[in-house]
Amino acid sequence: MAGAGRSSVLNRHAAVSRVLLRVLFLNLAVAGAKLVFGYATGAVSIISDGFHSLTDSASNVMGLIAARAAQKPPDEDHPYGHRKYETIAAGGIFVFLLIALIEVVRTAVRGLAGGPPAHVSSLSFIVMLGSLAVNLIVVRYESREAGRLGSELLMADAMHTKSDVLTSCAVLASLGAVKLGVPLLDPIGGLVIGAFIARTGWKVARDTSQVLSDRVALSEEDIRRVVMSVPQVVGCHHIRSRGSADHIFVDLHVWFHGDTTLHEAHRLSHVVKDRILSAHPQVADAIIHIEPPPNQLGTMNDDRGTQS
Repeated sequence: MAGAGRSSVLNRHAAVSRVLLRVLFLNLAVAGAKLVFGYATGAVSIISDGFHSLTDSASNVMGLIAARAAQKPPDEDHPYGHRKYETIAAGGIFVFLLIALIEVVRTAVRGLAGGPPAHVSSLSFIVMLGSLAVNLIVVRYESREAGRLGSELLMADAMHTKSDVLTSCAVLASLGAVKLGVPLLDPIGGLVIGAFIARTGWKVARDTSQVLSDRVALSEEDIRRVVMSVPQVVGCHHIRSRGSADHIFVDLHVWFHGDTTLHEAHRLSHVVKDRILSAHPQVADAIIHIEPPPNQLGTMNDDRGTQS
């Protein structure tokens, strides 16, 4: 059974990697077309969008690396598993977004400072409409595969690509303005794209830092509600949770009556754990510390003191 489970994990990993590879080639083709055509025509908005598309390719590469590392089972050096490699990969994506943002802003500012206007032709619109169509295909394909494979990584990557759809629309608006004789809107369009990239980067940085800093991953009240559904439980405290949205670790102290035998308390702790895992499938493991209620603990300590 363990071998079959391991095989299933590896098959899923291979399927996720295949999707990322296909999307990577499409994103590279789109980014290459935009950058080549943008530099050839001097269209700042197209160049900026090209760098934005390049970050999608970087995201795919980081996703491939993370998926390969994160699927490894726990070992002596990583007893909690390797899932945080996905978080580290997200940090890498933030770096690529930052580099793209710097280049986009630099190019846009240079356009605002002067220089020859962009040459906009029918081919400009064809290139952008073609890249927009590819982005829509990628989003639909990757979202469908994310649902089929239950992959949060693919879904996050699809959401990242969705931002390209918005920026491509901004580029088309900028090109239309240049065509109508308002070339200043081309570098302004580049700054708008820079704002989209900055917003995406901020979201990535925020989500990454929350996981790495062990921010609360599951509501304390939600956990308490499940724990108190076990009739023999008197109470609980010191409830803690950490991890990513789909891979959470929980630990807490559960109170049982002082006359409960160790064997029975141990059995009941497994009942509590099973209910937590059943109610919250995203929980990878739950550590239950068993103890008597605080008032009974004080009485027990007083009794020990009297006996001694």
